Amino acid sequence: MTPSNPPQSSTLTRRGFCALSLSLLSLALTGCPSSNSSGGGAGGGGSVPGVLRYPIATEPSTLDPHRAQDGPTIDLLQNAHMGLVGWNDKTEVTPLAAKELPKISADGKVYTFVLRDGLKFHNGRAVTADDVKYSLTRALDPKLASPVAGSYLDDIQGAKELAAGKATELTGVKVIDKSTVEITLVGSRPYFLGKFTYPTAYILAKEEIEKGPTLPSGAKTIGSENAATVGCGPFKLTNYTPQKSVTLEANKDWVLGAPKLTKVERPIILDTKTARLQYDSGLVDIIALEKGDYEKDKSDPKYAGQVQTFNRASTYYVGLNQKAYAPFKNAKVRQAFAHATNKEEIKKGVLLDVNTAAECVVPEGMPGYDPAFKGYPYDEAKAKALLAEAGFPDGKGLPPLTLCFRQQQPDIVKTAQVLKEQWSKVGIPVELREMEYASLINAMDRDEVVYFHRWGADYPDPQNYLSLLLTTTGAENHVGYSNPEYDKLCAAADVETDPKKRLEMYAKAQRMVVDDAPWIPVYYQRDMELIKPHVTGIKDGLLGHLPLVTVEVK
Repeated sequence: MTPSNPPQSSTLTRRGFCALSLSLLSLALTGCPSSNSSGGGAGGGGSVPGVLRYPIATEPSTLDPHRAQDGPTIDLLQNAHMGLVGWNDKTEVTPLAAKELPKISADGKVYTFVLRDGLKFHNGRAVTADDVKYSLTRALDPKLASPVAGSYLDDIQGAKELAAGKATELTGVKVIDKSTVEITLVGSRPYFLGKFTYPTAYILAKEEIEKGPTLPSGAKTIGSENAATVGCGPFKLTNYTPQKSVTLEANKDWVLGAPKLTKVERPIILDTKTARLQYDSGLVDIIALEKGDYEKDKSDPKYAGQVQTFNRASTYYVGLNQKAYAPFKNAKVRQAFAHATNKEEIKKGVLLDVNTAAECVVPEGMPGYDPAFKGYPYDEAKAKALLAEAGFPDGKGLPPLTLCFRQQQPDIVKTAQVLKEQWSKVGIPVELREMEYASLINAMDRDEVVYFHRWGADYPDPQNYLSLLLTTTGAENHVGYSNPEYDKLCAAADVETDPKKRLEMYAKAQRMVVDDAPWIPVYYQRDMELIKPHVTGIKDGLLGHLPLVTVEVK
């Protein structure tokens, strides 16, 4: 999702993920100079007025928002681009390129948007309704091979046919006049506007896309040639030096008013220890705060007011992938793993009681979250009994299981180590494998691994978890789970227009899927950050930091 994430967070927002290879991206951007402003200008300890130095914890997977699917990349690109709607700090859908929220037909199928007056691309041209239709059509073009457009635009009439190469026009999008566009859905979808905030719906300038690098399929994408002119967001992406930094410069002509910053420097810092050293040296303004530093920092007068926490609509979980580990096809084996997992030990020993142990699939703060809900309790004896019933007494006969997770993230690494210790107590043989972020995401996309990772909501609706991630045909089902009764219940909830009935249906579905245990929810995300006192005006919601238009550095 999401949409936006903190500088060093581990995200899956959707999981996230790397569709355009880094080698291709680097090739497209060869020769792009570095701005070098993140560091020396700070005098080794102070601020650079008007410039926010804000690390990104991984290489951007792409500069093309229609292909973006990982949290760090989306957090970057949401500042250079925008769609018709976005989020506010109350996690409510709000108009961006649209003048106001759309008019919706009585049957819930037709959405009519009117563009803001004075809306321009970074190249100076006015944005029109034709650009909206072009952008949505482009995102679904099979030549672009977006890994996410099919998930986020599939409710639009004609989207599936276009994405499958069976049509050349997106029939559900109609240009009424220069500033008005009408979008017709295949049916009532109560969650559509939330979905429509995703980068697949960002508006791009066709003439600038045509100036960009060419993918092997022949489709044009975004590189150094066109990154600064193709969007219509509050900042222009003016420089990307692979393995070093990304620079954003304020769009003084932005339709909603010029950002208060003049520039945003995003140094690429993969290692959390390096990021901390740079923060303490005054070279960056914001970093994620690791649990190992939390206790001492929160009581250190030197960091008074700098330690901040943010709740996130995000669940860390173990994906018990049946395609990667055959014993998981047996529900009793999955349930045994769930009973062998001591979440409270992880919460206290690894997370220092900062995070909440997860019982639901749907995280805290989201519609559909139930604080009274309980999953399988920690019970070693029950875990052993279930393994024996499944034909694996004391774990005998179980093949070694490899648990994969993101490297260089201390909380994640420590949690994986504790999971191994807990599972070994009931006889489960476990090996641990740290993976580079893009490699992990690609392996998950191919359904090749059992993994510990997270899903951050793209929009605050249970559909983004229960339907998208765990129905048989869910685009982000990477655990091989299939239950026709569950699928039917989610399908009905997805289109139910009565909010109360809808949440009741999702509640039944959540009970069913937690009992079946294709996932083990472990904890909900709560980000901790160190933010320098000279940084003010950050706006935040459950989905992450909002675009940086109100931020000031003095």
